Amino acid sequence: MRLTFWELSWDVMEPICFYVTSFYFMLGYVFFLGTSREPSFEGFFQSRFLVKQKRLIRSHGFDTERYEQLRDDFHHDETSIRG
Repeated sequence: MRLTFWELSWDVMEPICFYVTSFYFMLGYVFFLGTSREPSFEGFFQSRFLVKQKRLIRSHGFDTERYEQLRDDFHHDETSIRG
């Protein structure tokens, strides 16, 4: 705002704003194409979280298939107790 009204003028700032906004739009679109998530803070956070989670799982040798089996067994037992 200061650049528009005091330092420079709208004639100078309009193309700058256009190109900055266009750059952010293209960056968001590329993010969406690469991750299939919405280009928001939450979408970016979720994509980074999943990448770090997969890297940690791989580095510690965590058995995801066994985890899924145990989780399914636990949820199956829990629903049979309730109902």
